[in-house]
Amino acid sequence: MASLNTQITPHVPQETVSESETTTVDEVKEELGVVHELPSKTSSVHQVADGGTKAWMTLAGSFIMIFCASGHMNAFGVYEDYYTREFLNSHSSSKIAWIGSLQVFLLGSLGIPGGYAMDRGYFHTVMLFGSTLLVVSLLATSFAQPQQWWQIFLSQGLGFGIGVGTVYIPSLGILSHHFKRRRSLAMGIAGSGVSAGGIVYPIMLNYCIHGRVGFRWGIRISAFVTLALLILANLMMSTTLPPRTDGKTLTQQVAYWRVFFKDGAYLFATASVFLLYASLYFPTFYLQLKAITNGVDHTTAFWTIVVLNGAGFFGRILPNFFVDKTGVWAQLTPCAVICGALMIAFIGIHDAAGIMTIAVLYGFFNGAIISLLSPMLAYLTHDVTEIGARMGACIGIGALGALIGPPVSGELLTGEYHWWRPAVFSGVCCAITGVTFNMARIISARDAAKREQKE
Repeated sequence: MASLNTQITPHVPQETVSESETTTVDEVKEELGVVHELPSKTSSVHQVADGGTKAWMTLAGSFIMIFCASGHMNAFGVYEDYYTREFLNSHSSSKIAWIGSLQVFLLGSLGIPGGYAMDRGYFHTVMLFGSTLLVVSLLATSFAQPQQWWQIFLSQGLGFGIGVGTVYIPSLGILSHHFKRRRSLAMGIAGSGVSAGGIVYPIMLNYCIHGRVGFRWGIRISAFVTLALLILANLMMSTTLPPRTDGKTLTQQVAYWRVFFKDGAYLFATASVFLLYASLYFPTFYLQLKAITNGVDHTTAFWTIVVLNGAGFFGRILPNFFVDKTGVWAQLTPCAVICGALMIAFIGIHDAAGIMTIAVLYGFFNGAIISLLSPMLAYLTHDVTEIGARMGACIGIGALGALIGPPVSGELLTGEYHWWRPAVFSGVCCAITGVTFNMARIISARDAAKREQKE
């Protein structure tokens, strides 16, 4: 196993490219408006087309892939409500929440091997495997029996979760092969597929499950729609950069990743992501149930998740138009504090107007936070070939928060629906990230000043 103190030589492709076709880490950070925050220690040269037909096709394919995978996962509030009140009503809301939280955990934790496989040239293999598993898992869920929690847990929680985790990070990371000046915007557009899917799938599922179609065929219809879209997405995406060939095994690569956490700014950023993931999914999972248990009519309640994800669609895109000028920290920290405040405000809402207001505001700022995480990690990356690994490692650790957060909220909620308990827990966790993100910013600026003095 490689020593953590060993000097790692960044991967540099051997192809000769013209000056107009190349980009460096310094250029990327300067274009994103944060070059003053963290100067690059390495300037690796890579061929990046920065647009063109293949780039935009890949962006569209990435959007569709995330739409189907993470978008469907973001509709879990529909399942939480249906399972708690009907299909699995002999089980607690906390136990049911483990199904959704496992999906989110796998989304993040599998980003580590997913990012590694992408860097090694197995992007299309990873996409095909994940796409197949997504469809098969949905079909398996449709055959689950009422009150059989373990059947839903294995098919929807474990199976679908592995599928989502396999495709998510590579779907974002592949955009680094195609975009230079607008990389953060491209990631924001692709990431908005989560919100777009979170609009379409809740409508489809609520209409089918609570209508004439029913649970089983409702899930099967969503599986067939997902299959068609995933085929299209796989055909659209392409790679441009050569695979890394530094000869490291996965075990050696894990040891290399550990070096990332000697970077204080990256360490605080990872702690922030952990706390965010432990708290952000509380409204997403429980808002529809909150509406129904407060007497809101079912038709209005069914639209809460749609409204939340619809607002999130704009939240994932709009901040990325300004991040080039403001820098990521100027947006990330206040968005985290606002989300925490809105979760605590959850305590005081009891009618349709209040719930819809929370859905709109929280959806927007939640979407903003999620979309800003990828640019933040890009800013803290010294070598662009490490983007997949750094994103995977950070989000993988953060996913532990997503694994425990929703079940803890469900346990605090209890069968008597004490909404103030999970609201305070989630709100405080989220608000604390305003402090930890700020610490990452301060350390990043301090390290930048030290490097400038040495130069």
